[in-house]
Amino acid sequence: MDNINREYIDVYINSLIENRDEELEKFRLECVERQLPIIHKEVGQFIKLIINQINAKNIIEVGTNVGYSSIFMSHVMNNEGRIVTLERSEKFYKEAIENIKKYNLDKNIEVFYGDAVEILDNINIDGFFDLAFIDAAKSYYTTFFDKCSKMMKSGGIIISDNVLYQGMIATDDLVVRRKKTLVRNMREYLDYISHDDRYITSILPLGDGLAVTLIK
Repeated sequence: MDNINREYIDVYINSLIENRDEELEKFRLECVERQLPIIHKEVGQFIKLIINQINAKNIIEVGTNVGYSSIFMSHVMNNEGRIVTLERSEKFYKEAIENIKKYNLDKNIEVFYGDAVEILDNINIDGFFDLAFIDAAKSYYTTFFDKCSKMMKSGGIIISDNVLYQGMIATDDLVVRRKKTLVRNMREYLDYISHDDRYITSILPLGDGLAVTLIK
């Protein structure tokens, strides 16, 4: 859960974010303690802004983990919208199901277990989702994006998390050998979504890097 900003900047930004839901904040801190790859606090605040800005009611998420981000986004929608979320780890899938039930959101959040590439092909609902959140296997971001984009409404938003990956994507000086393929794939992904006329993309240095793409 590395951030790319200086620590004092992150601490200050996070100090400005109100924690109005004590139970959800406790869940977040438990995830942080377990070093689970959940959304950074400042990223969550940005997603909250986007959901409210576009009045999102239908969200697709690639990468459920233990369900924190789905539960967070559902709360932002006042538990009235629908979230479809995909998880390939059986362990995390089962834990996410339990956490979602604990928050009484099993009617609002549908969790699919398995390979996201295959599941996205099976969902295949054109023009349905307002928002997509991609936070899964980094080397498959382009595939995830292309499949999600077909299901987005015009004017919908796709948010891709961890796109600067500990700063390695921005400079070769930080790249370690075992991450070279990931870095190459992520750079190609960011180049793709930044230069395709069908989209407008902004890369933000929030958390570990955030790409925000508007579907024209």
